[in-house]
Amino acid sequence: MRALIFSVSIGAGHDLAARGVANEIMCQNPGSEVEIVDTFEYINPILHKVVLGSYIETLKFNPKVWGYLYEQAENGDRLFDFGQILNKLFSPKLANLVKKFAPDVILSTHAFPCGMLSVLKQKNRVAIPVVGIITDFTIHPFWIHDHIDRYVIPSWQLKYILMEMGFPEEKIWPLGLPIRRQFNEIMDKAVARTVFNLTDRPTVLVMGGGLGLGSMEDIVFHLGNSDLDLQIVVVTGNNKKLRQELEHLQVVNQPVVLGYVDQMATLMQAADVIITKPGGLTTAEVLTSSLPMIIVSPIPGQEERNTDFLLNNGVALKARHTSELVILLKQLLNNPLRITQMQEMARHLSHPHAAREIVARMKDEFFSDSL
Repeated sequence: MRALIFSVSIGAGHDLAARGVANEIMCQNPGSEVEIVDTFEYINPILHKVVLGSYIETLKFNPKVWGYLYEQAENGDRLFDFGQILNKLFSPKLANLVKKFAPDVILSTHAFPCGMLSVLKQKNRVAIPVVGIITDFTIHPFWIHDHIDRYVIPSWQLKYILMEMGFPEEKIWPLGLPIRRQFNEIMDKAVARTVFNLTDRPTVLVMGGGLGLGSMEDIVFHLGNSDLDLQIVVVTGNNKKLRQELEHLQVVNQPVVLGYVDQMATLMQAADVIITKPGGLTTAEVLTSSLPMIIVSPIPGQEERNTDFLLNNGVALKARHTSELVILLKQLLNNPLRITQMQEMARHLSHPHAAREIVARMKDEFFSDSL
């Protein structure tokens, strides 16, 4: 199989989804050729820096602006027309790559390349199947285009939104998000804790999302100075400055501070509760780990929609302010029934084998027995 996967490196989720599918294609079909393309970087490196920089700066200093733009586009504002203009403007560059690579199938883990690929399909410049993998627990109009052959969605509940938009049910694959294979492995909590040299105490995992946004110092300060007997584990990723600040933070209960963690599935299985931002891929990994979630500082727009989905399905709590975290944790840790219900609902919503099922479905519907 020759597969071309278009992503956009804004946050970690889109790239993780792309790698999840790519790895599964290679595992199921040894000898396959798979290429992951950072779409904006490929089109124009300067454009990539402008888009990524503008996005991050907006989220850091005025996230309400992003939320407003997201909602306006959701409601059919002319921003959607602007998106169509960009799709037409940049799609020819993608056409050249598709012609050169000659894939059997194309996948997209971001809305913008989906739009560009739809334009190419409409102009008959691409004649092979194109699959869009929606990476949040919501359906934004920017994702939806008439000439995309299939859409993979994180939950069957979202298919009704797509159907209301006019997309046929038979072209909707409610298979989940393609998370890493390590999340298929189940490990005993006590064993998982030994991997990270953790003690056998109630353990709270704190994460800040792929962009490192959120008030992690405030979170650790409130937890570390509370009267809760907790083991606090914080993941700072590649943010070395944040790691140093947390390691020197003056709190009664010193946290275990980790940088980039490759064995994230093991770490989640070592925890009892996670405090995190609800990015799409993070959410899918947490659900697969059956880990009760407390949401803090969701990004206006897609993460707010993810929050609504999680709250409506009973797998998360939301803290309006970091000062509420201690109260919510006390309520949760002292209510075993609530924890059990959240774990069971998480298992119900999870798709641990989504990547495998996506690849299998592509082979069944597009290639039959030819691969």
